[in-house]
Order: sequence, then structure tokens, then C-alpha cells
Amino acid sequence: MAWDPNFEVAFHPRTVAVVGASRERPLWGDFVLNLQRAGFEGRIYPINPKAAGEEIRGLKAYPNLVSVPEPIDLVIITVPAASVPAVLEDCIAASAKNIHIFTAGFRETGEEQGIELERQVREIAGRGGLRIVGPNCMGLHIPAARLTTWDVFDPKPGPVSFLSQSGGHAGLFVGDGARVGIHFSKVVSFGNCAGLDAIDFLEYMADDPETGIICMYMEGVGDGRKLTELVREVNRNKPVIVWKGGLTEWGAKAAACHTGALGGQKEVWDAFYRQTGAVRVDSLDELADVTMTFLHVPPLQGRRIALMGAGGGNSVAGADVCAREGLELPTLTEKTLNELRSFIPPEGTFITNPLDIGIVLRDVNLLLRALEPVAADPLIDYIIFALPVGLFVAGMPFDRLEDERALLEAADKQYRLAMDSLIGFAHRNVHKKPLLLVLQVGGGPPLPGMRRRAQRDLIAAGIPVYLTLERATRAVAKFAQYHEHQSKAQH
Repeated sequence: MAWDPNFEVAFHPRTVAVVGASRERPLWGDFVLNLQRAGFEGRIYPINPKAAGEEIRGLKAYPNLVSVPEPIDLVIITVPAASVPAVLEDCIAASAKNIHIFTAGFRETGEEQGIELERQVREIAGRGGLRIVGPNCMGLHIPAARLTTWDVFDPKPGPVSFLSQSGGHAGLFVGDGARVGIHFSKVVSFGNCAGLDAIDFLEYMADDPETGIICMYMEGVGDGRKLTELVREVNRNKPVIVWKGGLTEWGAKAAACHTGALGGQKEVWDAFYRQTGAVRVDSLDELADVTMTFLHVPPLQGRRIALMGAGGGNSVAGADVCAREGLELPTLTEKTLNELRSFIPPEGTFITNPLDIGIVLRDVNLLLRALEPVAADPLIDYIIFALPVGLFVAGMPFDRLEDERALLEAADKQYRLAMDSLIGFAHRNVHKKPLLLVLQVGGGPPLPGMRRRAQRDLIAAGIPVYLTLERATRAVAKFAQYHEHQSKAQH
């Protein structure tokens, strides 16, 4: 169906009704409680004919939607599939037009009964002018409105929207996104698309001032031509990052069972990415890495990388990884190389590109001194620093620090000094070369939680952080490809 602007109220509702709210706490999916935990400031109406007049989670329960004393902006349906058509008729009677059907058991089952139930849902929606999200989905997650169906709620809003046919992927991305500095404007899990679908929501996000980056997970689409045209247009102003599930034979079978979607041929989707310039990702980790890159790295068209790290073997492996992703490792200018050689001892180092200069990690002053000429090099677009977090404290006299508290305090001081130096350089380097960090394990005595702490501190400072070099280079390559496509489209 075409996008209906009247659905706007569902993103910032004043009243929400939960049909099928249970007296007892379910093991999962207590939507009344989830709204309360999220701090939803509107009014919540539990609907349960068997509990009419009683209280559910401290709120008065009503027998049906018609009996609710005010208009309902959003209805969440959690009753069994066979009861959904009757609830939709009640929605029409109550003039409640915005519907989220959480319930599964429709077309995705592949069974005649489920297919017929979904046909009835579509017929009732068309007859009653209902704007339906679902069925078989988690619905809406809007941090600014304190609106969610998930048990875990991140209240901080951000510029990313996520349109997902899978509720599971949406929930994981929302939960994990906060750890890497990704916060959301709107998240929509839309399931079987018996009403509104990916195209409808994409049309909305294209003009949504709260959305700057659009992420999508799809298993199937009804109108491929329209989707292609729309993504091509939207992608000119807002990056569109698309994860397409069901491209393999087994993936397509799983998609059909999950949301009843037809997966589509890989060749067709390859053409979709070429024609639209949408950023292609193939996993949840890749979706997070690429989104983080778009959030924290300024637009660049280059692919020229300075790879800094420790270990000759790591340098060789890093060069191979960069080559596989289509990134360039140019030879640094003679001026840069001479400056680095002037203070970095030759023993155990390799001063070229990649730069094996692990020794400088033991001295913060040397570290900053090494970063400066590399950032100034005109042949470099990005600096990727592969950092073994143990090297923060590798030079400390652990054998002479018998007191555990003294050891931890000394390690914390050394860590903080290194972190402040890296963050300060990233923010103040006049050459505006993005610094991207890869936090590798090893390099020195393990200290509990150091890698997670470094990730948190760097992300909070707006510095992209990746857990492997492969993930970093893949994200940078896709970021560069997007900007190359945009540049060609403008000429």
C-alpha cells in the first residue's frame, strides 16, 4: 500500500493499546511492562476480555478497543493468529487505524490456514483503511518517544534508522549498536508486510529530519523496480546500507519459512547494488562496522591507507587484507620515511607501508611523533592503527610490582595516558586524516576488561574501533565505494 502520512502519529503516540495483555508475566514479550520500563509518557491500555475491570501491571484492563475512553494512536496485537481478524474488526469499530501485529502464524508457515488468515488480514486492512505493520514482527522502536516492544531499551536517540524484516536482527542491532556508538532515530521490524512494507517506510525515512543514515535488512520485496528507483534516489542524500538475506538456496528456503518472503536471485541483487549505489553488507557485524564508519568518518573518496601496527607477520597479513578489499598501501613519501627513521630505531621495526613500529607503543611521545608525519603525507587518506591492547602496559615493571593494587593503578595510569594521546591526536591533527583503531588481543600482560574499556572510550570520543583488521578494511572499502559512486553520479 502507499505510504499514508497519517501513520506519523504512531511514531510518537500519546495512547497505546496492547491487545492480548496477560494477567501473568509471560516469559517474553510483555509489551505493557516494556513500555513502562522504557518510560513511555503516554497512556497504556491493556486489552483482555477475561481481565476486564481488573489491573494489569497496575493499569485498568478493558474488554475491547471500543470500550477504551479515548482515541488510540497505536494498537499492538499479541493474540493468537486465529483471533487477529476479529481484533482488526474491533480496530475498525474503534477508529484505531495504526496497527502492529506481533502475532506469528500466517503466510510464513506455508500452511493453508496461515495463508488464509493473512489474506483476511489484508482484506480487512484494505476495507477499513488500517495501516498495518506485520504480522510476525516486533514493530516500532522509537527512543525519542520512549516507545519499544523490546525488553532492553537504549533511550539515547541518534541519526540511524533501521528497517528490518527480522525482529531478531533488529533487536540485536539495537542492543549491540549502543556499544559501538550507534543510536537510533527509528527502528521498524515489519515482518510479513501484509500492510506497510520496506518501500513505504523508506519513503518516510527519506524525508525524516531525524534520520541521516538508513540501514535495511530484507528477505523479499514486492516491487523490485520501485525499490531500486527509490533507493537510488534516497542514496544521493542519505547513505542506504542494505543487508539482503536469502540469496543462497538454503537462505531463500529459510526466508520463506521466516517471513514468507521470496529470496530472489543473487544476480538480480548484484544489479540492484550496482544501479543504486547502496552499500552492501552481509552480516550483522558488517552492518555495525559500516554504520559506525559512516557515523564517525568524514566523506572521502580515496582508498589510500597507511597501516600502522606491530609485528612483521601482522604487516604481511595486513597488506594481504587490504589488497583483498581493494584498498591501496602506497609507498610513503621520502620525507615521511626519513622523518620516521630519524627517531625510530631500525631493530625490530619495518619502516615502510605497512609500518611495523610496535616499539613506539611503549612510549606515548614516540607514538604521537610517529602519527604526525604519516598524517601529513599527501599520499595517505586514512590511518588504520592495528593496536595490540596489551602493549599499553608491556613496558611496565610487573616483576617489581608485588602489590596488586599498585599494579592496577600503574596500568590504569599508563592506559589513560595512551588513550588521551590517541584521542587528542585524532581530534586535533591539522591534516584531517581519519584515525581508525583496530583493537587486537595480545602484545603484553592481559588485564581484564582492557579491550572493552578501550573500545568504549574510543567510541565515546568519536573514533571508529574495529575488533579485527579484516572488519576494518572491509568497512573502509565499502565507505570509499559509496563516495566514489556518489562522485560519479554527480558528473
